[in-house]
Amino acid sequence: MRRGLIAAAIGLIASAMVVTAAVAKTSEPVGLAEADCTSSTLGFMGPLTGPAGFLGQEQLSWLRFGVQKWNTANGTKFKVAPGDTQLKAPVALTVGRKFAADDDIWAIIGVSESQGNVVTGNLFEKNDLAMISGSATRTSLTTPGHPYLTFFRVVPNDSIQGPTVVKYVSRILKAKNVVVIDSQDDYSVPLAQGVTRGLRARGAKVSRESVSADDTDFSSIVANVASNVTVVVFATQVASAANTLSNQLREQGKKAIVFGTDGAYSPAEFKPKSGYVSVFAPDLHFDPAARKIVREYNTYSKKRPFGSFGPATYMAGQVAMTAVTKACADGEATRVEITKAVRGTNIPSILGGNIQFDAKGDVRGGDFIIYKVTNGKYSPVG
Repeated sequence: MRRGLIAAAIGLIASAMVVTAAVAKTSEPVGLAEADCTSSTLGFMGPLTGPAGFLGQEQLSWLRFGVQKWNTANGTKFKVAPGDTQLKAPVALTVGRKFAADDDIWAIIGVSESQGNVVTGNLFEKNDLAMISGSATRTSLTTPGHPYLTFFRVVPNDSIQGPTVVKYVSRILKAKNVVVIDSQDDYSVPLAQGVTRGLRARGAKVSRESVSADDTDFSSIVANVASNVTVVVFATQVASAANTLSNQLREQGKKAIVFGTDGAYSPAEFKPKSGYVSVFAPDLHFDPAARKIVREYNTYSKKRPFGSFGPATYMAGQVAMTAVTKACADGEATRVEITKAVRGTNIPSILGGNIQFDAKGDVRGGDFIIYKVTNGKYSPVG
């Protein structure tokens, strides 16, 4: 077993943390191995290449920014090991197996996408490895009796997003004829189904379409959009796809606007003449209270563009480092202790309020924010 001493500064921080006791399930010897508190690594899992690579890169950049700030403030040596899931479940599983077998990995920041959590959740639970996602919103990841007992997320889930979209589309946009599109993955299909049920319950006529996550041409679907359809809800993880859909609707003379979800939030990628997007965390550019950290990140990243994905993943990293700090208060830690400390998290959030988890691993509180997009310019509306 390896032992190490935690820096005195971390001990001071740990004493100020509010952590409640909980029992973490132990099932594999690796979870009992003592971790070296002088050499701590967080494994990041998200799409760093492919159609959603820009989102994963934003998340990784904000995570590294947070780690640098933490290390500077506390004299620690946290590191980040990047794992590219390519937005593909089989790839996520391969990366997950590598991280689970690495005793230097103390917590997983991610998996970013819901399908990645579906295939790695049991693996990480067996290895007593906490997984803290800043963007996975599939509701069933935290439903009662779910198999992923070491999974946590710092953002709300789609049981909140679905009704939020339905309410806005029906009450505010007053849409009577809607098309709802999914991307044939574990995130978009249940969300699209929930939105469809909700809109129909409110009296709207809803047509359903389904596309591959890799599709880049939606002209055939656009051709089937009736002239009286005013909104197309696109549950997607790829902002460029939402942008292409919006452009092709205009090119074919259709009046329908695109209402994207989560992955569509990207001022650099989804910039329709008119549209909407719902997302799980606020864009800090619109928050006066966040000006300081936005300035710090702009300096760190040389003004790299960002939306809502990066700051949420920053907070996932803060949860992990706080938990490691707590677990290492006596100079050594195990994955079991770290997961237990994650479960008892209570820390201030740059997203507003505090990060705390319920018994299922969902963040307490939290809402989806809707942004209106006009000529590529975003503004919060709800």
